[in-house]
Amino acid sequence: MSNDDFQTYFHQRARRFSSFYSSESVSRMLGRGPLFDRLRMAVDMAVAAGAKSVLDVGCGSGPLFSTLAEKGIHVTGIDPADNMVALAKTEAAKYPGLVTVQQRSWADIDEVDAYDVAVALGVYDYVSDPADLLGRMGRAAQQVIGTFPSPGARTGLRKMRYGMRGVGVYGYPVDGYDDLAKRAGMKVLEKVPLGKAGFVVRFGRIPA
Repeated sequence: MSNDDFQTYFHQRARRFSSFYSSESVSRMLGRGPLFDRLRMAVDMAVAAGAKSVLDVGCGSGPLFSTLAEKGIHVTGIDPADNMVALAKTEAAKYPGLVTVQQRSWADIDEVDAYDVAVALGVYDYVSDPADLLGRMGRAAQQVIGTFPSPGARTGLRKMRYGMRGVGVYGYPVDGYDDLAKRAGMKVLEKVPLGKAGFVVRFGRIPA
């Protein structure tokens, strides 16, 4: 999926995707519980890594902001979609001095050692060149946390459903994480199952 397609798709559906986080109980009833599980896992991993600053790639409406900011962690959220950025800025305003939001895509990540941890939840699902994104995040931060949907019926249905809207969806076999990490100049530090939804994976740089 190109950055332009990603921006258009999520711009048009910003409030719908944001609504998934409005009620955990309702989301779990609808089979979207992993959305909350991955938030908690990402926060726990960032805290365990001793993060003081986090780059939130594809931040959407900002569901990560509150938990990280309440722990005193500075967050920079980036997203290419106009409506997502508007929602994220509203959320960020609740945490002045701790959360900032920028409208830009992952292709514009060019910082080096600017953050302790970079996080991308629900982003790699739509990325045709994941090693490029992982490499960019790995240069921006010492550690990277990402979610990766598994291949199978669940992802196959999403490919069909999203494909009708011109959106590509990608699945990642669990035995392919090490190769992906290597291509990005990183290594797998931890991988945690996310039920049928895939895995949360934490990567670190390969020492020079």
